Amino acid sequence: MRKIFQYILMAVAVVVTTSCSNELDEALQSVGNGTLQFVVSDFPTFGESTQTRAIGTQDEGKTAWENGDQIIVTLTSQKYGEQAAALTYDGSSWSTEASLSYLENETPSISVIYAPCYEVTEEGTMQLRSGMQLGMTEYLSGNYEIENGIMTITFEGAIRDYSRLRIAGLANQTLTVTTTNFTPAGATEVATDAYTLTTDNNGNAFLYGVFAEDATVIVKQGNVVLKNYTFTAEKNLNGTEHNKSYALDARPVIDGTLGGKAEATEDDITALVEQLKEYVDNGITTIIVPGSKSAIITVGNITETAIGEAIYRLSGNGNYDENNPYNGKIDLVLPDVTEIVAMEFYAAFALNSITLPKVTTVGDGAFTGCYYLKKMTFGSVVTSINQSNSYVFYEVGKEVDGGSCDLVLNCGQLQTEDTYKPDLENNVWFKPSWGGNVTWKSITLTHTGDCDECKANPYW
Repeated sequence: MRKIFQYILMAVAVVVTTSCSNELDEALQSVGNGTLQFVVSDFPTFGESTQTRAIGTQDEGKTAWENGDQIIVTLTSQKYGEQAAALTYDGSSWSTEASLSYLENETPSISVIYAPCYEVTEEGTMQLRSGMQLGMTEYLSGNYEIENGIMTITFEGAIRDYSRLRIAGLANQTLTVTTTNFTPAGATEVATDAYTLTTDNNGNAFLYGVFAEDATVIVKQGNVVLKNYTFTAEKNLNGTEHNKSYALDARPVIDGTLGGKAEATEDDITALVEQLKEYVDNGITTIIVPGSKSAIITVGNITETAIGEAIYRLSGNGNYDENNPYNGKIDLVLPDVTEIVAMEFYAAFALNSITLPKVTTVGDGAFTGCYYLKKMTFGSVVTSINQSNSYVFYEVGKEVDGGSCDLVLNCGQLQTEDTYKPDLENNVWFKPSWGGNVTWKSITLTHTGDCDECKANPYW
């Protein structure tokens, strides 16, 4: 009677070596289990060049085995057919309840992969996980050998024959990504179906595979095209390189300079209003407007930024309508500007929040009538607020629950002169020249290392 070999894969040797991996060290363990032994090394990473322009939040990718990781071993026996077993990592060791069987006198066909898009069924077969497609995860093929009843699995020399594309968007954003001439990792043919990807908390989503020369990537949210990119020969001769990470900026951005214009036209403003509507109508409410020198437009006797004028018109041209569908819908980010000009966001009922990382100067009446503004964030120390003819913060947050707005200030604001120094106990910030105080719903501080509290806590 022919002998049957059954290997319970409680211990497997896993060794990963690439240019990015680390050598085995004392933290790695060898665990005895019959004739089988297990060793695990650091996971090989893609990394991401720090020499290139930063796009979104950089992510070097997976750097180590994590709790729940799986390695899938598939064995095909003439007698017992195809069998699959998933080795699962619990944070310190690997184990499986499955067994693989074959006859003593046969040489089974065996494959070993790390591919999170796959799972092993209760019947012992390998299948794509629900909602997954090739290209959504890594696909690393390992090597193996069987000698004296010992199966050793190794990823040594398992070179990635694909690249990684990091798509930078907003956090927890659902995107539709269509491609041409893209061969996913683990596939032999180009992808034909669109991908539905959800960004992580850092705003990143990923595709793994090979983009050929002139391959395209179109990223959409709803009906809005956030990015349409072609891997041209000029930038990517012969397509993407193996084992290299690329980044694609697909954040909802509106160029505040309108392509480098100093002055905007009426047509420009009309186009901006329509773009804002399209974004909001498709669920894109966070809008980033880069550019330190915004294009301006003069309407009557008021000179305004193009984005400020567009939001003003979207909000009803100064005429408050509680039924305006765009009231309180836009979370505006101005990452580069240092000054908010006079009346820039006057009657901007469409604003829900505004983030101003570099603003130090605020003009007269800049936020008057921002009825739906729930949160205002200054990332830098404000040193100048001009109040000549109107209240800068008059009725800010009027239609918000509680009738006021949350304020976030740089902790360095505590070191400013009395006019610009916040009263945290009473939620007061800014004392108008003609008397009185501006009271906020709350005042919190971002810590940058400038205040006494920061110095007492070096982790900020």
